[in-house]
Amino acid sequence: MSLRDLLPEGTFEEILEEAHIAPEELNSDVQNDNEPVKVKCPTCNKEVIYDKSNPFRPFCSQRCRMTELGAWVSNKRFIKGTSLDQDEDGGDINNVEFRSCQDRE
Repeated sequence: MSLRDLLPEGTFEEILEEAHIAPEELNSDVQNDNEPVKVKCPTCNKEVIYDKSNPFRPFCSQRCRMTELGAWVSNKRFIKGTSLDQDEDGGDINNVEFRSCQDRE
């Protein structure tokens, strides 16, 4: 499997065109369709072939896939940033008092 196989149809050619690279200029590692793409499972670091035949890609198994999902759900993994529970002024958006339009008069 090559990089071309992993990208949506036409994307590889667009990348080559934008980079002003002719397909024949690519090194053999990119062009080699016989060599499978191998990645490490994000959970257990086992080497996995990344292609359509692996329904759990990039994971090696359903177990590793669910372990990773569980880590996100339990907040063991997170993306750093401002809490979504705070508004732009720093107030708690969970304690907002809602009023109807009639209350404004």
